[in-house]
Amino acid sequence: MRGDNTDAIVLWWYASTCRHLGIGGTAKDPAVVAAQKATMKRYRAAENLYKRGEFFGLTEEIHVHALGNRVAVNAFNLEDRARTIEGSIRLAELGLDPARAYIFDEPWVSSADGKLIVKAALDPWGTKMASAEGR
Repeated sequence: MRGDNTDAIVLWWYASTCRHLGIGGTAKDPAVVAAQKATMKRYRAAENLYKRGEFFGLTEEIHVHALGNRVAVNAFNLEDRARTIEGSIRLAELGLDPARAYIFDEPWVSSADGKLIVKAALDPWGTKMASAEGR
């Protein structure tokens, strides 16, 4: 984790693509260490989605994890310039009930008309995570 940044892109990438995390190596920058600690707290709240949920790679830069009526979304900017990452997928394709309302805890991801919609403005090498539970 020594090469991570303050968005914790490396940590989120591994959290999204590996079922079990083994974390080692402390970054030299205290801001990165603080970001990784905050990321781990957020990850722990959604850990079941990452470990037991079904993974969907909408694109290389949009990862979705669904389990029951819960969903987590990770957006990654894998370039060295600021960009907006966009994509959508039908909720039914994710195994989610389109009749339920999914209210995400971040404004850059939403659900409408039976679709999950992502529109994340990201800094270079940035990442964001959001989650929701269908009601």
